[in-house]
Formats: sequence, structure tokens, C-alpha cells
Amino acid sequence: MKRFAVIAIALLLANSIDMPTSPVALVAAQDRVADVIGQVKTALGGDKLAAVKAVSAEGPFRRTMGQRDLEGTITLTIARPDKIRRSEEMSMAGTVGGPTIERVSAFDGSEAWEDVQNRGGMGGNVQMVLRGPGGPGGPGGALTPEQIEEQRTRRMKAELQRWTVALFADSAQPFTDAGVAESPDGKADVLETKDAAGRSVRLFVDAQTHLPLMVQYQEIRPRFMMAGGPGRGPGAGPGGGQRPSEEEMQRRVEEMRKQGPPQPSAFAMHLSDYKKVDGVMLPHRVGISIEGEPNEEWTIEKFKVNPSIKAESFTQPKR
Repeated sequence: MKRFAVIAIALLLANSIDMPTSPVALVAAQDRVADVIGQVKTALGGDKLAAVKAVSAEGPFRRTMGQRDLEGTITLTIARPDKIRRSEEMSMAGTVGGPTIERVSAFDGSEAWEDVQNRGGMGGNVQMVLRGPGGPGGPGGALTPEQIEEQRTRRMKAELQRWTVALFADSAQPFTDAGVAESPDGKADVLETKDAAGRSVRLFVDAQTHLPLMVQYQEIRPRFMMAGGPGRGPGAGPGGGQRPSEEEMQRRVEEMRKQGPPQPSAFAMHLSDYKKVDGVMLPHRVGISIEGEPNEEWTIEKFKVNPSIKAESFTQPKR
């Protein structure tokens, strides 16, 4: 938890930095950006990093959703320059044989898609719903299918960019100098770029090791709803609950929608436990904080550099 506190201090300090405005200062800032990027790429692997065309990562995670904790496995696959696939299998922390959600989201370079399978446990009496942009329970009721598709594509492009910034110090939009952040742990060079929605994305780089420490960005905070199970939902009795009807689930989803369109929150991706994989330095621990509060921990147990990936992995399967 100390790491989150230190990074939060660094973030506040970086946000207060005055950016250069004179032509001479702007040129100097551009030179500094080039120096920082060069140092980062060298630290990450130099020529080995430049040869990376794809990467995959897999491992267990634990995430806070409202008043509950979820746990499971994340598999992330990135094929440069424009493809990403993220697969999550999750359940409530500490439960055995309970409900699970299998969620796959991907972008194939032109189109984004998502598939969510809710598999009930405890006799099939439990259902979990995730609310997020373009997802189940999301604000899609007021949007056309085209708007939902556009929203999903923009979200997946933004996620791809964040990982490209974090793992390769690359961005489709140019980096600018956002100054130097200081904390009790030391200094960090801060670079800034923009995501597909024009929102700020900041990369914090350790001034000593030149390895990425954190990527700060804005995103919609997902919401979580659970219905049914022991002691839950209409008709719940001893030893098990009754799964809510489709009408009841729709009513609860509508209640979530009435809360209004979700607004972006301040997210930060914290990168640590770097290890060399095929000559490339990669973070094996990734933490996510929202508004400065720890939200997720992902331990990457298996990294692959330039794995064999089928093109159809990023294409939505036909049913």
C-alpha cells in the first residue's frame, strides 16, 4: 500500500508543474522528451524491444467492485501496432462453485467486440452484472447500436494505447514534457500524450532505472450488481435463493441506468517487479488505483514475447 501512497504524492506534484511556453523552452522540452524516451527504450531492452511484434501476459488478479472482491485470471494479448485481446474469468473472492463471469473484449485494428458469459453457481440462482461503457447494464439503453459500437471501439483503442505506453513507451500521439515528479522514493520524469477521446495520458518514468512506474489516465469506473443466491433475491429460502426473473433483472439494470451516465474517474496503472523475458524488461506486477485508492492487483505469472498468434484471435467468433 505504501507504493500507492508514494505514487499518489508524485501525481499531485506532477499536476502542479508549470509547462514551458516560450519557443526556446518548448524546444528544450522536446529535446528532454526525446532523451527520456531514448533512456526508457534502452532500459526496456533496446534492439530487443524494437523487435517485439507481439506480447501475451497471463496471471491471477483480485479486484474490488463496490462492496465485493472479485478474483480470477486475466489473459492479455497485444499484436502491434493495432490489435488487443483481453480475457477475464472471474468469481467472487473466497467462493467455491459460485457464479462466474467470462468476459472477452478485443479490437482487431478496425472493429471492437465484447462477449460476456454469466455462468450461475449455487444451483444457477446467482447472476452478476458488470456495468461499463458498452457493456451489460451500461448506459446503452439511450444509445443507438452504432453509438454503442463507437463507444466500445474508442474504449478498446484507449486500452491498447495505455498498454503500448506502459510496455513500449510508444504512443500514436506525440509525447510532451510534463515535468518531474518528486516523492519520498525519488524522482520520476513525466511525459504526457492524449488518448482517442483527447484525454490526458501520463507516463511516469523512474529517473534512476528509466523504467516505467505508472500510467495515469481517465476511464469510466465499472459498476457491479449481484442478484440471487443464498438469502438474496425474491423467493430466497433456506439453503439457496431463487434466480430473479428477466423482468426483475431488467428493473435492477434500469435502476443502475437512472444513476445517470457514468463520469470518468482518475485511474492509475502501477508497474513493478520487472523481470527480463527474452531480453525485454517487463513488469510482472500491475496494480490499478481509482481516485488514489487501490482497486486491483494483477500478478503476471507468464509473459511471452513474439508468441504465435492466430489472426482470428482478435475477430469476433460467429455463433
